[in-house]
Amino acid sequence: MKKNIVVLGYESNAQTLHQVKTLQQLDANVVFINPYGNAGIYSAFSWEEGNIIWDGQVLSPDRIDGILIQVITPEVPGEDAFNTASDQKLNWEQWFRHFCIQRDRSDALLSLLLHYGNLGIPIFNPVSHYHLSRYKPYQIQRLKEAGCLLPPTLISNNPIAATEFIQAHGQCIMKPVAGGALTLSANDLITSGQIQSLSQVPAIIQKRILGKDLRVTLVEDEIVSCVVINVPESSLDFRGGLDYIHGKVHYDNYLLPDAVQEQCRRGAQAVGLRYTGIDIRVTPKGEYFMLECNSAPVYLGIEQKMGHPITEKLCKALLKAKP
Repeated sequence: MKKNIVVLGYESNAQTLHQVKTLQQLDANVVFINPYGNAGIYSAFSWEEGNIIWDGQVLSPDRIDGILIQVITPEVPGEDAFNTASDQKLNWEQWFRHFCIQRDRSDALLSLLLHYGNLGIPIFNPVSHYHLSRYKPYQIQRLKEAGCLLPPTLISNNPIAATEFIQAHGQCIMKPVAGGALTLSANDLITSGQIQSLSQVPAIIQKRILGKDLRVTLVEDEIVSCVVINVPESSLDFRGGLDYIHGKVHYDNYLLPDAVQEQCRRGAQAVGLRYTGIDIRVTPKGEYFMLECNSAPVYLGIEQKMGHPITEKLCKALLKAKP
Protein backbone atom coordinates (compact mmCIF):
# COMPACT_ATOMS: atom_id res chain seq x y z
CA MET A 1 0.00 0.00 0.00
CA LYS A 2 1.27 3.45 -0.92
CA LYS A 3 2.27 5.70 1.93
CA ASN A 4 0.90 9.24 2.07
CA ILE A 5 3.63 11.81 2.70
CA VAL A 6 2.99 15.50 3.27
CA VAL A 7 5.72 17.85 2.01
CA LEU A 8 5.75 21.48 3.15
CA GLY A 9 7.71 23.69 0.81
CA TYR A 10 7.71 26.09 -2.12
CA GLU A 11 7.04 24.96 -5.69
CA SER A 12 9.86 27.21 -6.88
CA ASN A 13 12.49 25.45 -4.74
CA ALA A 14 14.55 22.92 -6.74
CA GLN A 15 15.54 20.87 -3.69
CA THR A 16 11.93 20.51 -2.53
CA LEU A 17 10.77 19.50 -6.01
CA HIS A 18 13.56 16.90 -6.16
CA GLN A 19 12.42 15.50 -2.82
CA VAL A 20 8.83 15.25 -4.08
CA LYS A 21 9.96 13.49 -7.27
CA THR A 22 12.12 11.05 -5.31
CA LEU A 23 9.28 10.17 -2.94
CA GLN A 24 7.01 9.52 -5.91
CA GLN A 25 9.67 7.30 -7.51
CA LEU A 26 9.73 5.35 -4.24
CA ASP A 27 5.99 4.75 -4.75
CA ALA A 28 4.75 7.29 -2.20
CA ASN A 29 1.70 9.46 -2.66
CA VAL A 30 2.81 13.04 -2.04
CA VAL A 31 0.53 15.78 -0.74
CA PHE A 32 2.32 19.06 -1.44
CA ILE A 33 1.55 22.06 0.76
CA ASN A 34 2.78 25.59 0.17
CA PRO A 35 2.55 26.95 3.73
CA TYR A 36 2.37 30.52 2.50
CA GLY A 37 -0.38 29.95 -0.04
CA ASN A 38 -0.31 31.70 -3.39
CA ALA A 39 0.75 35.35 -3.63
CA GLY A 40 0.45 35.66 0.11
CA ILE A 41 -3.13 34.33 0.18
CA TYR A 42 -3.49 31.67 2.86
CA SER A 43 -4.97 28.39 1.69
CA ALA A 44 -8.46 27.37 2.83
CA PHE A 45 -8.07 25.44 6.09
CA SER A 46 -10.50 23.72 8.47
CA TRP A 47 -9.86 21.54 11.49
CA GLU A 48 -12.75 19.95 13.36
CA GLU A 49 -11.85 17.13 15.70
CA GLY A 50 -10.11 14.57 13.47
CA ASN A 51 -11.31 16.10 10.23
CA ILE A 52 -8.60 18.31 8.73
CA ILE A 53 -8.73 19.87 5.27
CA TRP A 54 -6.10 22.11 3.69
CA ASP A 55 -6.69 23.65 0.29
CA GLY A 56 -9.23 20.96 -0.54
CA GLN A 57 -6.90 18.13 0.51
CA VAL A 58 -7.89 15.80 3.34
CA LEU A 59 -5.10 15.78 5.90
CA SER A 60 -6.75 13.84 8.70
CA PRO A 61 -4.13 12.03 10.83
CA ASP A 62 -5.27 8.57 9.76
CA ARG A 63 -4.49 9.53 6.15
CA ILE A 64 -0.88 10.63 6.77
CA ASP A 65 2.17 8.37 7.15
CA GLY A 66 4.91 10.99 7.34
CA ILE A 67 5.74 14.68 6.96
CA LEU A 68 8.78 16.39 5.43
CA ILE A 69 9.24 20.03 6.39
CA GLN A 70 11.36 22.28 4.20
CA VAL A 71 9.68 25.54 5.25
CA ILE A 72 6.86 26.55 7.54
CA THR A 73 4.64 29.61 7.46
CA PRO A 74 6.69 32.74 8.23
CA GLU A 75 5.80 34.56 11.44
CA VAL A 76 6.07 38.06 9.99
CA PRO A 77 4.50 39.67 6.90
CA GLY A 78 6.24 39.15 3.61
CA GLU A 79 6.79 41.30 0.55
CA ASP A 80 3.14 41.00 -0.48
CA ALA A 81 2.10 43.11 2.51
CA PHE A 82 4.21 46.01 1.25
CA ASN A 83 3.07 45.54 -2.33
CA THR A 84 -0.51 46.27 -1.29
CA ALA A 85 0.45 49.52 0.46
CA SER A 86 0.80 52.94 -1.10
CA ASP A 87 4.43 53.47 -2.20
CA GLN A 88 5.16 50.10 -0.60
CA LYS A 89 5.19 51.74 2.83
CA LEU A 90 3.23 50.55 5.84
CA ASN A 91 2.35 52.73 8.80
CA TRP A 92 2.37 51.20 12.26
CA GLU A 93 -1.33 50.36 12.32
CA GLN A 94 -1.14 48.63 8.93
CA TRP A 95 2.02 46.77 9.86
CA PHE A 96 0.58 45.53 13.14
CA ARG A 97 -2.58 44.29 11.38
CA HIS A 98 -0.51 42.37 8.82
CA PHE A 99 1.68 41.03 11.62
CA CYS A 100 -1.29 39.73 13.63
CA ILE A 101 -2.74 38.04 10.55
CA GLN A 102 0.55 36.37 9.69
CA ARG A 103 1.18 35.31 13.27
CA ASP A 104 -2.19 33.56 13.43
CA ARG A 105 -1.53 31.83 10.10
CA SER A 106 1.81 30.60 11.40
CA ASP A 107 0.46 29.47 14.75
CA ALA A 108 -2.41 27.57 13.13
CA LEU A 109 -0.04 25.52 10.99
CA LEU A 110 2.42 25.02 13.84
CA SER A 111 -0.41 23.79 16.06
CA LEU A 112 -1.45 21.30 13.40
CA LEU A 113 2.10 20.00 12.99
CA LEU A 114 2.52 19.68 16.76
CA HIS A 115 -0.75 17.71 16.83
CA TYR A 116 0.54 15.33 14.17
CA GLY A 117 3.76 14.88 16.11
CA ASN A 118 1.91 14.09 19.34
CA LEU A 119 -0.04 11.40 17.48
CA GLY A 120 3.21 9.73 16.51
CA ILE A 121 3.32 10.65 12.82
CA PRO A 122 7.02 10.72 11.78
CA ILE A 123 8.11 14.27 10.96
CA PHE A 124 11.46 15.26 9.46
CA ASN A 125 12.24 17.41 11.31
CA PRO A 126 9.91 17.54 14.32
CA VAL A 127 8.37 20.99 14.44
CA SER A 128 9.09 21.17 18.17
CA HIS A 129 12.78 21.17 17.22
CA TYR A 130 12.60 22.84 13.81
CA HIS A 131 13.22 26.31 15.22
CA LEU A 132 16.35 25.29 17.13
CA SER A 133 18.43 26.50 14.21
CA ARG A 134 17.04 29.92 15.01
CA TYR A 135 17.27 29.69 18.77
CA LYS A 136 21.04 29.60 18.57
CA PRO A 137 21.92 30.28 22.24
CA TYR A 138 19.81 27.29 23.32
CA GLN A 139 21.30 25.12 20.58
CA ILE A 140 24.80 26.10 21.64
CA GLN A 141 24.02 25.07 25.20
CA ARG A 142 22.53 21.72 24.13
CA LEU A 143 25.54 20.94 21.94
CA LYS A 144 27.92 21.74 24.79
CA GLU A 145 25.95 19.48 27.12
CA ALA A 146 26.24 16.70 24.52
CA GLY A 147 30.03 16.95 24.66
CA CYS A 148 30.51 18.65 21.29
CA LEU A 149 33.56 20.90 20.84
CA LEU A 150 32.45 24.50 20.23
CA PRO A 151 34.46 27.73 20.05
CA PRO A 152 34.62 29.80 23.25
CA THR A 153 31.35 31.73 23.22
CA LEU A 154 29.75 34.77 24.82
CA ILE A 155 26.11 35.74 24.31
CA SER A 156 25.59 39.32 25.42
CA ASN A 157 24.29 42.81 24.69
CA ASN A 158 26.83 44.37 27.04
CA PRO A 159 29.53 46.23 25.03
CA ILE A 160 31.91 46.17 28.02
CA ALA A 161 31.58 42.39 28.52
CA ALA A 162 31.92 41.86 24.78
CA THR A 163 35.06 43.98 24.58
CA GLU A 164 36.65 42.12 27.50
CA PHE A 165 35.81 38.75 25.87
CA ILE A 166 37.32 39.83 22.55
CA GLN A 167 40.47 41.16 24.19
CA ALA A 168 40.86 37.88 26.07
CA HIS A 169 40.43 35.64 23.00
CA GLY A 170 42.08 37.68 20.22
CA GLN A 171 40.40 37.37 16.83
CA CYS A 172 36.64 36.95 17.30
CA ILE A 173 33.50 36.90 15.19
CA MET A 174 30.00 38.17 15.91
CA LYS A 175 26.71 36.85 14.55
CA PRO A 176 23.04 37.42 15.36
CA VAL A 177 21.20 35.32 17.91
CA ALA A 178 18.43 34.51 15.42
CA GLY A 179 20.68 33.77 12.45
CA GLY A 180 20.23 34.90 8.88
CA ALA A 181 22.79 37.72 8.64
CA LEU A 182 26.41 37.13 7.72
CA THR A 183 29.14 36.80 10.31
CA LEU A 184 31.11 39.97 11.14
CA SER A 185 34.54 40.63 12.59
CA ALA A 186 34.00 41.54 16.24
CA ASN A 187 37.44 43.15 16.34
CA ASP A 188 36.51 45.50 13.50
CA LEU A 189 33.40 46.53 15.41
CA ILE A 190 35.58 47.57 18.34
CA THR A 191 37.94 49.52 16.09
CA SER A 192 35.08 51.38 14.43
CA GLY A 193 33.25 52.01 17.71
CA GLN A 194 30.18 50.14 16.47
CA ILE A 195 30.48 47.70 19.36
CA GLN A 196 28.41 50.21 21.39
CA SER A 197 25.36 49.41 19.25
CA LEU A 198 25.43 45.92 20.76
CA SER A 199 23.47 47.34 23.70
CA GLN A 200 20.36 47.34 21.48
CA VAL A 201 20.22 43.58 20.97
CA PRO A 202 22.12 40.48 22.17
CA ALA A 203 24.56 38.82 19.79
CA ILE A 204 26.74 35.72 19.72
CA ILE A 205 30.46 36.44 20.03
CA GLN A 206 32.89 33.59 19.45
CA LYS A 207 36.62 33.08 19.19
CA ARG A 208 37.43 32.92 15.49
CA ILE A 209 38.49 29.44 14.39
CA LEU A 210 40.71 29.33 11.31
CA GLY A 211 40.61 26.25 9.12
CA LYS A 212 38.59 24.35 6.53
CA ASP A 213 34.80 24.55 6.37
CA LEU A 214 33.09 21.15 6.42
CA ARG A 215 29.43 20.36 5.80
CA VAL A 216 28.22 17.06 7.24
CA THR A 217 24.78 15.79 6.23
CA LEU A 218 23.31 13.26 8.63
CA VAL A 219 20.10 11.23 8.25
CA GLU A 220 18.85 9.14 11.18
CA ASP A 221 22.34 8.84 12.69
CA GLU A 222 23.91 7.92 9.34
CA ILE A 223 26.48 10.29 7.91
CA VAL A 224 25.42 10.43 4.28
CA SER A 225 27.79 13.16 3.13
CA CYS A 226 30.83 15.06 4.36
CA VAL A 227 32.56 17.59 2.15
CA VAL A 228 35.08 20.39 2.31
CA ILE A 229 33.59 23.65 1.07
CA ASN A 230 36.40 25.10 -1.00
CA VAL A 231 36.43 28.74 -0.03
CA PRO A 232 39.39 30.82 1.20
CA GLU A 233 40.19 29.82 4.78
CA SER A 234 40.37 33.53 5.58
CA SER A 235 36.62 33.88 4.89
CA LEU A 236 34.55 35.01 7.83
CA ASP A 237 31.42 33.46 6.35
CA PHE A 238 31.53 31.34 3.19
CA ARG A 239 27.86 32.16 2.48
CA GLY A 240 28.92 35.66 1.49
CA GLY A 241 31.32 34.53 -1.22
CA LEU A 242 30.26 35.12 -4.82
CA ASP A 243 31.10 31.54 -5.85
CA TYR A 244 28.81 30.19 -3.11
CA ILE A 245 26.01 32.65 -3.90
CA HIS A 246 26.09 31.73 -7.61
CA GLY A 247 26.44 27.99 -7.00
CA LYS A 248 30.00 27.82 -8.35
CA VAL A 249 31.73 26.64 -5.19
CA HIS A 250 33.63 23.35 -5.42
CA TYR A 251 33.58 20.53 -2.89
CA ASP A 252 35.92 17.71 -1.94
CA ASN A 253 35.01 14.50 -0.15
CA TYR A 254 36.21 14.35 3.44
CA LEU A 255 36.44 11.38 5.80
CA LEU A 256 35.64 12.33 9.37
CA PRO A 257 37.42 10.53 12.21
CA ASP A 258 35.17 8.08 14.05
CA ALA A 259 35.17 10.23 17.19
CA VAL A 260 33.95 13.27 15.25
CA GLN A 261 31.28 11.19 13.52
CA GLU A 262 30.01 10.16 16.92
CA GLN A 263 30.10 13.79 18.03
CA CYS A 264 27.86 14.67 15.07
CA ARG A 265 25.38 11.96 16.06
CA ARG A 266 25.30 13.20 19.64
CA GLY A 267 24.82 16.75 18.46
CA ALA A 268 21.87 15.86 16.21
CA GLN A 269 20.27 13.85 18.99
CA ALA A 270 20.79 16.64 21.50
CA VAL A 271 18.81 19.11 19.39
CA GLY A 272 16.23 16.52 18.31
CA LEU A 273 16.90 16.51 14.57
CA ARG A 274 16.28 13.36 12.50
CA TYR A 275 18.27 14.84 9.65
CA THR A 276 20.56 17.83 9.66
CA GLY A 277 23.37 19.70 7.95
CA ILE A 278 26.18 20.25 10.45
CA ASP A 279 28.74 23.00 9.95
CA ILE A 280 32.21 22.16 11.26
CA ARG A 281 35.53 23.95 11.03
CA VAL A 282 38.65 21.81 11.22
CA THR A 283 41.90 23.51 12.19
CA PRO A 284 45.38 22.72 10.82
CA LYS A 285 46.02 20.99 14.19
CA GLY A 286 43.14 18.59 13.59
CA GLU A 287 40.62 20.12 16.02
CA TYR A 288 36.99 19.85 14.91
CA PHE A 289 34.82 22.72 16.12
CA MET A 290 31.08 22.31 15.63
CA LEU A 291 29.41 25.57 14.62
CA GLU A 292 25.77 24.73 14.00
CA CYS A 293 23.16 22.04 13.28
CA ASN A 294 20.72 23.15 10.58
CA SER A 295 17.13 21.89 10.77
CA ALA A 296 16.33 22.42 7.07
CA PRO A 297 19.73 22.10 5.37
CA VAL A 298 20.32 23.20 1.78
CA TYR A 299 22.23 20.34 0.21
CA LEU A 300 21.14 19.91 -3.43
CA GLY A 301 24.32 21.50 -4.82
CA ILE A 302 26.46 19.01 -2.89
CA GLU A 303 24.32 16.11 -4.05
CA GLN A 304 24.47 17.12 -7.69
CA LYS A 305 28.20 17.86 -7.76
CA MET A 306 29.40 15.00 -5.57
CA GLY A 307 26.84 12.30 -6.33
CA HIS A 308 26.00 11.78 -2.67
CA PRO A 309 22.55 10.14 -2.33
CA ILE A 310 21.24 12.60 0.26
CA THR A 311 17.68 12.92 -1.05
CA GLU A 312 17.32 9.17 -1.58
CA LYS A 313 18.54 8.42 1.94
CA LEU A 314 16.26 11.10 3.40
CA CYS A 315 13.16 9.90 1.55
CA LYS A 316 13.78 6.23 2.33
CA ALA A 317 14.31 7.06 6.01
CA LEU A 318 11.05 8.99 6.10
CA LEU A 319 9.13 6.11 4.47
CA LYS A 320 10.60 3.61 6.93
CA ALA A 321 10.36 5.85 9.98
CA LYS A 322 8.47 4.83 13.05
CA PRO A 323 7.12 7.22 15.70
